[in-house]
Amino acid sequence: MADLFWAGFIGSRAVATVGVAQSWIVLFITATMGLDTGARAMVSRAIGAGDLAAANRIARQSLFVSGATALTVMGFGIVLSDFLLRLLGVTENMVEEGSTYQRIRLASAIFFTVNNGSGSLLQAGGDSLTPMKAQMLTRGIHFVLSPVLMFGWVGLPPMGISGSAVANTVAQVAGAVVNLHALFTGVSRLQLTLKNPTFERGILAQQLKIGAPASYTSGERSLAQLILTGLVAPFGPSALALFVITQRVQMFGSFGAQGLGQACGVIVGQNLGARQPARARATVWWALGYVFAMQGVLCTAMYLFPTVVVSLFSRETSVMDLAVPWLYVEIPAYLFLSLSNVLALMLNTAGDAVIPMVIGIVVVWGIQQPVAHVLTGAFSSLGWSGLNWAVPSSWNLGVLGIPFATLSSSFVRIAALFVYFLKGRWGQKELLGWSRVAVPADVDTAIASASSR
Repeated sequence: MADLFWAGFIGSRAVATVGVAQSWIVLFITATMGLDTGARAMVSRAIGAGDLAAANRIARQSLFVSGATALTVMGFGIVLSDFLLRLLGVTENMVEEGSTYQRIRLASAIFFTVNNGSGSLLQAGGDSLTPMKAQMLTRGIHFVLSPVLMFGWVGLPPMGISGSAVANTVAQVAGAVVNLHALFTGVSRLQLTLKNPTFERGILAQQLKIGAPASYTSGERSLAQLILTGLVAPFGPSALALFVITQRVQMFGSFGAQGLGQACGVIVGQNLGARQPARARATVWWALGYVFAMQGVLCTAMYLFPTVVVSLFSRETSVMDLAVPWLYVEIPAYLFLSLSNVLALMLNTAGDAVIPMVIGIVVVWGIQQPVAHVLTGAFSSLGWSGLNWAVPSSWNLGVLGIPFATLSSSFVRIAALFVYFLKGRWGQKELLGWSRVAVPADVDTAIASASSR
């Protein structure tokens, strides 16, 4: 959002260019985020079971595996940068501007991976303050340094939108240093070391078993957003800029839900590791209640002042005219998405990542994409098994078909996840079968035992 904020002073085309490039970046990053999910689930379960040695082994191997994966995946993205931008049908000017920005961001993704992964491990061990400090430092450096490099302040040459990518690199390095210092100096419950590194196939296999569905879920969602970007692109830079802005506003609005969802997942994992399923279930209810209250206030404010939200990123009349009807449709979806994020993150950290993946596939490809293609006019007819049905012209809402697609899919997603949560099967997943751990009868006993060791 910082990149979009400063790009807004250049123009709507710059906002659209940054947003399109960010969509590809997010897709590539999802490969490592799933591995982080698997590691967080296993570390929290080991902590709850009182096995600090296993938690440290999992954490150390996770950092190495995620770093190696990031280097490999981002390399492909850097090589294919121009092709990926052209694939979405944007103009050549946007390709030229966005390619350098995208390459720098992908090259710096290794630092993002280390920063995000190390912070996730600290949270799984019960330390949420250090990752918070690291993120505050990261975002502060990014936001302040971006305009200096973009516009050439203090005598520096102006770099345009690529300057924000360089600022992000510097910021991610700073955040990673803070988290790694806590992990390797024993400031947190976890205490990693580089001595006698070993490769444990059992840990990696379990991490992939949990993380692969989580990566797929994030990846297919990012891919779906790219397809929606391609649907919006023909409507012009203003529509594309608004689409990018609303997607980032949704992400920003869900950050509180994401943090509570991750915290909920960690506490659920620790309680399941200590054989306390009732406390795990109560944690989820509290998290859902907090998010509902918080998002209710935020969504109400956005509904009352939609133009204020959009004006932070673009002040062009063509963008503002579209903003009000778009947000009036899409704002309720932000509440549904935030609640479903809590449940999905909790299920992933509990080790039950397959169900969120299946629900995501059905919702995205069975509801969001068909509705978006029909309502934007991309499909003039629907066919199945030799039968064709013409779509009524009144259904063609143009670019405003996108928020209706988001609203319908988000409602079905939260409904499906909530029903599965009530069934309670997520609390029966065994994650530490490869580790012979004596499980204390109470989670407090487990944590006290781990701390004393």
